[in-house]
Amino acid sequence: GPWALAALLVLATLFTTTTLGAGFFLSTRTDLTTDLPFWIGAETVGRVWSDPELLTTGLSFALPLVLILLCHELGHYLVCVRRGIPTTPPLFLPLPALLGTLGAFIRIRAPIRDRRELLDVGVGGPLAGFAALLPFLVYGVARSTPAAVVPVPAGADPSALLLVPGGNLAMALLTRLFHGPLPEGGVLDLHPFALAAWFGLLATALNLLPIGQLDGGHILFAAAGELQRRLAPALWVGLALVGVVWPGWLFWCLLLVLIGLRHPPVVSMEPGLDRRRLAVALLALVLFALSFSPVPLVWIPVGG
Repeated sequence: GPWALAALLVLATLFTTTTLGAGFFLSTRTDLTTDLPFWIGAETVGRVWSDPELLTTGLSFALPLVLILLCHELGHYLVCVRRGIPTTPPLFLPLPALLGTLGAFIRIRAPIRDRRELLDVGVGGPLAGFAALLPFLVYGVARSTPAAVVPVPAGADPSALLLVPGGNLAMALLTRLFHGPLPEGGVLDLHPFALAAWFGLLATALNLLPIGQLDGGHILFAAAGELQRRLAPALWVGLALVGVVWPGWLFWCLLLVLIGLRHPPVVSMEPGLDRRRLAVALLALVLFALSFSPVPLVWIPVGG
């Protein structure tokens, strides 16, 4: 049944994110190096699952990550159950490359009745996901270590490439709180929990983009109605411009064109949002501001 499939996909995602998370974590550290590939093959699986230290590192990244994504989808799912909206259980998307997952989703099997229902369903996921990632983020950043990057001298070949997860406001504020301002060129060697929370923040920001049928599109359409449909092309162009500094956004732009930029109508546009729901929509905007990173991930050449 659907729940058996959901459980199977969770286990598959836990396997892929554990296997690839070990190499991803090591690639972000200034004090460690790795030659683990960013795809799943016999070598990667054999090395990670036969080495207790690598396996522990992978699990320290994968378990909080899967929990964060699960909480996000359960936030949507439980609102649907409470509202009597038929839906699938949370379904994960394992990926045999990069970080091991493309996230998770639920499929709603009936039209949304009105804007209040749309807001409740749309905001349930980001709120639950953010609440789940916050303890991992706070603990992980507190346990992370400031480090200096050795710059590559002019004309010299770099001895290694350092993978640096891009800054967002939430991580920047916590880094300053726990470690003070980092020196010029300084980075934070992230704890695995902080790395998992970073991915959770990236997933939150992607979901809260106020376009199409993403959570942010649901929220903006619930709050502003037809204005979302008029704003959507301009918001898409804005995201494409951010793609100048990080090409990954251009892939997301292409995906959004395929999904559709304008939010589909709900059964009834009335009633509109009450004050409490408008406040929750504003809270979602704050979460987007805290989570969004113009350059989520960057390779930095470093010297020996």
